[in-house]
Amino acid sequence: MGRSKPNGDRGDRWVLVADRDPQAALHLAGYFCRRGFRTYHTTQGEEAMLLANSRRLLLAVIDVSLLDMSGHALAQRLKEIDPELPVLMTSGDYAPELEAAARRVGILYYAHKPADYELIGGVVDKALKN
Repeated sequence: MGRSKPNGDRGDRWVLVADRDPQAALHLAGYFCRRGFRTYHTTQGEEAMLLANSRRLLLAVIDVSLLDMSGHALAQRLKEIDPELPVLMTSGDYAPELEAAARRVGILYYAHKPADYELIGGVVDKALKN
């Protein structure tokens, strides 16, 4: 899908944004880019995995539903590569079982859409300080 260059420098580590809605992925990636992160956004889980296998990820923000796989499946695969990777999951579906499944995979935070970027930013800042 696309890469964004940061306004600041966070090193060679990337923030992955995966969402079935390309505009949502682009907007959230833009938010992280403005905060100085290198970002990559996609609508596909397999494309996300290509990035994860070729770059060091700092963080992943994944929607529960991607075009080619579930967000849960992508989160699990990313955690197999890096068990310490902070993963945030977003969803427009308020079904409690989706959030429970995401938590079993080991996500850091579950955000309901529309996403509150400032809240997500605070969660990210706290996670990266640890």
